[in-house]
Parts: sequence; structure tokens; C-alpha cells
Amino acid sequence: MRLKTYIVNSVTEAIPMIKKDLGTDALILNTKKVKTGGFLGFFKTEKLEVIAAVETKAPEKTKAKVEAKPKQKQPATTAKSQQATVIPFQQREAVEKNDAMAEELMSEIKGIKQFMLQVMEEDRLPVALKGLNKQLMEQGISKEIQSELYAKLITELEQDPKMSEREIRSFARKEIIELIASHQPAPVDKNPEIICFIGPTGVGKTTTIAKIAADFMLREDKKVGLITSDTYRIAAVEQLKTYAGILNIPIEVVESASELTHAMEVLSDCDIVLMDTAGRNYQQKQYIEELEALLSDKNKVQINLVLSLTSKYEDMKKIVDNFQTIVMDELLLTKMDETSSSGAILNLIHHYSIPIRYIANGQSVPDDIFTVTPELIADFVLGEDEK
Repeated sequence: MRLKTYIVNSVTEAIPMIKKDLGTDALILNTKKVKTGGFLGFFKTEKLEVIAAVETKAPEKTKAKVEAKPKQKQPATTAKSQQATVIPFQQREAVEKNDAMAEELMSEIKGIKQFMLQVMEEDRLPVALKGLNKQLMEQGISKEIQSELYAKLITELEQDPKMSEREIRSFARKEIIELIASHQPAPVDKNPEIICFIGPTGVGKTTTIAKIAADFMLREDKKVGLITSDTYRIAAVEQLKTYAGILNIPIEVVESASELTHAMEVLSDCDIVLMDTAGRNYQQKQYIEELEALLSDKNKVQINLVLSLTSKYEDMKKIVDNFQTIVMDELLLTKMDETSSSGAILNLIHHYSIPIRYIANGQSVPDDIFTVTPELIADFVLGEDEK
């Protein structure tokens, strides 16, 4: 396979260049916005990076497999089928002539990425990438992220076929860090009066709140107060009261929005208040509605959704999606010490524009929590750092 990268103003500008260099059978694998040019770091302009490829002559074994498959009838071209089908350039002539169609073409490119997913099959990946492929598969990295990463790695390998496994992993680490930086927004600092922790049952909210409270006290020298609305579990209230006693900080128990207002008046001399909520079934709409009623004054509240890394990634997505009616400021991940897979962290960053500030990795208060950086996540994904 031959790959080539173009820096252009639009996809339609890249198409004739790709056809000239790689031929009409070439396919666009990936696009992303980049900053180029400038002087002394200023006046940079935004361009589009387009990665295209053309498949070279396939081995006889592969050709035999292809020829053995029955020829499928070409489906009718509709707006829906265009997004799910890899379309040759010669079928795009009408699109090429009109810049106004650029957005539609960008949607089509999502379907073209299926081409890269086929290349990612174990028997078609370059031998040099098989070790990395095994690592990413074990970590549960999404196919979409893998396709973006391999497109760049294959381009790099074509320029330097003698890259060692260490050099490949180093290049992959750099690309993962850049991917995180491009998708991970900075945490929103809106000087909240309350940081509220929400999420499903069993994710470790109460213990994590105690860790963060201790962190505020020890590192930032802030006066911290605690509130719990988790009156469904007596054990949870008693657990948070125990932590409050150990840390020598005040705690209030509330069951309604009016009681929350009163609790905030009692804790008015605190620099920050951390609030625990009941861990309930995230699929119950009533739970979401109760939270919305309790947190009616969102301007004063920072909301952190707590997820466990021991959950399946698909379940995590359902939880985040179900809480979308409540504006979430940050995700907080727990139980990293109980799983050998870190891929969900990268998947969440890539799929959602919600910052991740903390990851908890044990039961010890206040030690088992750390601040997230792109470098740490890349090391976890590539197995180059101890948890």
C-alpha cells in the first residue's frame, strides 16, 4: 500500500492532487485540522491534513480469497448508503466540482475509514506493527482510534522501513499524546461553591470524595465542607461521616433542594464544598430528574460524573449518554487498580468533549488518586508505566 499526506484548504482541493499522485483508485483514510506557517509562533493558519492511500498489488493468496467471494449487487446510491460505502473517485465527479459539497464529502470519508479497518486485520498489518496491534487490542482501544494511528504509522514505515519496535512504540506514544491533546478540553474552572459527584452505584464515589477533600486541604490549604444526599444507604452516610471526622471537616446531610440551600448557609465559611449523591440505576429516568431538581442552581455547581474502569466501555458510554441532560463539567474515573485495561480512558477522551482531571487507583485515602496528563495515559495504554 502507498500512502501520502497532503496539507490543503479543503478536501475538494486535495482530490485532484490525490488522483494525480496515486490514481483514481486511491482512497482518503483520514482528515484533521492542523495549524501551519506563522512567524515566531504567531499568525498560524488553519489547514486540513488529508491522508490518502492506494492499495498495491495484493498477494496471490489474498487475491484468491477476494475472487472466491460472490459478486454482490451494487446497491442504489442514496445519502444513507454513501456514508457506509467506500466510493471510488470516478463516482465523485459531481462532488468535486462544487466546494459547497465539502461537508457532505467529509461525512462520506467516515465510511472510507472502513478501508483502513480491513488493513488492520492481523494477516494484513505490516509485521512491524503486530506487537503494537496486540497491545492496543488487549487494552480495548477502539477501532476508530486504531485506524487513525495505523494510517500514520504505515506512512512512517514507508519512509523508514527499518524502524525498530522501540521506535514504532515511541512514534505511537507521540501520536497518542497528540490525539489526547486535540480531543481533551481543559477542565472548566468556574470557581464553584459546590463540586457534586454523580454516577451509578458501586463506582466508589464516597471514597473518592474523601481523597479529593484531603487533596484540597493538604495541597491547596483550603477549608473543605462535605454534603451527602445519599440517604438511601445508611452505610454511605456513616462512611462519609467517618471520613469527615478523620479529616476534621464539617458535614451536612440533605434530602431536598431547600435543605441543600440551608446546608450551604451552614457551610458558608468553607472555601469549597464536596457533595456526595446516591448511587442509583443510571437507566432510571426518575433518578436523573431527582438530581436535576436538587441541582437547580447549576451556575454555582461543578458536576463530576464518576465511572468505574472495571465497567465495559459500552456500558460507560450508555451512562454518559444517559446523564447528558445534566451538564457534566468533568469525568472522574475510579478502580484503575482493579483492571488491566486502560483503553477506555482514551476511548472516552476521543468520543466525548468532557475533561478528565482525576483517576483513582485504590482504596487508600488520600494517596490513591492522581491527576491525568496525556503522557500518563499514553504510558498506561502502551504498558510503559506502573499503575
